[in-house]
Amino acid sequence: MRNSEQYREHIERTFNAFCKIVLYHAALGVYKKIRKKQQFEVSLDYLREFDFEPVTTTDEYFVKYDVTTTFTVRGKTVVVESEQLAAALMNLPEKRREVLFLRYYLGYSDAEIGKICGINRSTIFRRRKKALHLMRKEMEAFEIEE
Repeated sequence: MRNSEQYREHIERTFNAFCKIVLYHAALGVYKKIRKKQQFEVSLDYLREFDFEPVTTTDEYFVKYDVTTTFTVRGKTVVVESEQLAAALMNLPEKRREVLFLRYYLGYSDAEIGKICGINRSTIFRRRKKALHLMRKEMEAFEIEE
């Protein structure tokens, strides 16, 4: 029985020594990576304020200088920045235009728009779909003209 206890102690000590060696070398590897990384890093404390380059730029190549158009819907002001979109919206009937503004600019659902206007949700849905169809035709006509 003593042999088995001695053997078990030997195995435990050998395993403990092995684990210590593995952990030691793993820690060495991590410290080596950290030192290598620190060689290339610069602390921001060393930089002065005027050394910073601008973080963002503004590219105005694709910006069109459209004139904003404002619409009033149920006492709320809606600003449309695109001239084409504003022209297409102006060509829509008032009820359909109002449904589009309430839905897409003011964020109301069809049911909420129905309660505001005093009509069914399904009617609002049909008006919105028809308005989008008419708007698509208008926008395509603008693209063909250009």
